[in-house]
Amino acid sequence: MKPTQRSRYAERIDRVVEHLGGLDVDAVPDLAELARIAAMSPFHFHRIFRLMTGETVAQMLRRARLARAVPALGAAASVTAAAGASGYATSQSFARALRAQTGLSAREARSQGAGLDTLAQALQQGDGDAATPMRIDIVSLAPFRVLAIRNVGAYEELNAGYGRLFEQVLAQVALEQIQGIWGIPHEDPRFVPPEAFEFDCALDVGDAGTACGELREVRIHGGRHLRLRHVGSFDALPGLIDVLYATLLDDAALEPADAPLVIHYLDDPEQVPEAELRSDCYLLLAD
Repeated sequence: MKPTQRSRYAERIDRVVEHLGGLDVDAVPDLAELARIAAMSPFHFHRIFRLMTGETVAQMLRRARLARAVPALGAAASVTAAAGASGYATSQSFARALRAQTGLSAREARSQGAGLDTLAQALQQGDGDAATPMRIDIVSLAPFRVLAIRNVGAYEELNAGYGRLFEQVLAQVALEQIQGIWGIPHEDPRFVPPEAFEFDCALDVGDAGTACGELREVRIHGGRHLRLRHVGSFDALPGLIDVLYATLLDDAALEPADAPLVIHYLDDPEQVPEAELRSDCYLLLAD
């Protein structure tokens, strides 16, 4: 059997899981600290963690905290006490989380009696499912410079960020000097609140233009990259990026570099039908 990165990363992820299990119910884990425990780059930790475990850190914490509280439902303690044991501020928020995770109301869970231990065990184990790997090209990119604006807000509203970007860049350079449209996601928009999602909208303008106002100069690293070519709606990209990381985990010869993933938008959605839009996702590999 071909060796994979999964066995190499398993011990690292286990360290993080053990650390999370020892946290107080109201503790808020720091992503950079978790990445340090896993000996991974913060750029890649959250995606590798989810692909290895089948769930995000937040989802694992919610499930583990519910597992601690479920046995209390069978005792004389109130639902409010069980909520406190799992770190929820109110019995209502606990009940909503319990139903979302198990499909049961607090009353229905309590009626299971001895079956609560089985329910707690199921919550401890989880039922996440990792993404299926696909074939990815390995290509080389030369390093280059972009001018970027940090957009904070919903992924579906990135057009506003790109609108500000084009306005400020075109105040300095001619339209024909723009060589490419790029994006750098800093989180996965599926698993963070819209108001917390950070994304760098970027334009490759060669050596033209300078950083001023909202504009920042960002250097895109050159070297070997995993590349995924997508044809279709740009809205599908957050899920497809998992394919790159799944491929990484299934090949022991590949290791991610300490650099963010970048997206190259090859077509303009105002000129090309959505089903024909092309985009490339690049993940830099370590030397």
